[in-house]
Amino acid sequence: MGLVRERHMFSLRIGYGERAREFRVGRTGLLTAVATLALVFFAATHFLYDYRENLSKIRDLRVLRQRVSEQNLTLYNLHSKFESLETEVERLRALDARVRSLVRINQSLRPGGAGKTGRPTGIGGMETQETAATARLDRLLDLRFEQLRKDVLVDVKDLEALREELDSRRIVLESIPALWPVRGILSSGFGVRTSPFTDTPVFHHGLDIIARPGVPVRAAAAGKVVRSGYESLFGNVVVVEHGYGYRTLYAHLGKQLAAAGDIVQKGDPVGTVGETGRTTGAHLHYEVHVNGLAVNPFRFLK
Repeated sequence: MGLVRERHMFSLRIGYGERAREFRVGRTGLLTAVATLALVFFAATHFLYDYRENLSKIRDLRVLRQRVSEQNLTLYNLHSKFESLETEVERLRALDARVRSLVRINQSLRPGGAGKTGRPTGIGGMETQETAATARLDRLLDLRFEQLRKDVLVDVKDLEALREELDSRRIVLESIPALWPVRGILSSGFGVRTSPFTDTPVFHHGLDIIARPGVPVRAAAAGKVVRSGYESLFGNVVVVEHGYGYRTLYAHLGKQLAAAGDIVQKGDPVGTVGETGRTTGAHLHYEVHVNGLAVNPFRFLK
């Protein structure tokens, strides 16, 4: 095999003897072949460069996708925090409404009248200014949300304590006999009066309210019936224990509608107006006792 150069021609012989083959290439053809090889080499080099660039871009794209995924997770965590705060705020509003309602009850019955979610680990490398600013903003938001959460929890605890206190007061207030047991004409008040039977001064321990016979007599507050029977002075009588030292007595009833041991709510009928016992006519004799002592019912009636 050898390359033989003739005038303006190049001869390439491959092999030996009779089997040898000869290729003759002119100057132009050789230049074309060299140019083609150079072009192929340049194209291959360019392809390899583009391939490396594309690999770098693919890696960058993966990093960007990872960052987008992290940002989406961060947004989800922020959204969860917002929802948690909204839930806390709604709870506060409900507690506030309940507290205001309890305060209104208090006035009307007055006597005489969300853990922190960790951020995914980021991709290593140098942070850009935007990434650093975003990280600082995220930290500030996390701190703000944590402070808000603590503030809300403190407010919730305070309101819960206030609600429990008002609930306990409400229970006491509901034990106060504030409801008129019957509507009618007040014929005799609490205190010293002239006895209609002896015409002498005596102390009257309750109120006498004239009403039509058979009109329902209602419990002035919720409680438990501790006595229901007949007495020579009071006739048919019902006594209700309301708790916290409050007790009410309903006398001269036409009939009893509640038996001893019954639990009654405010406004439940316990009897009817009558004229049993020692009386001059149909009326209700109504008494209020506090810690065993008879007191003026007007102190509590609305």
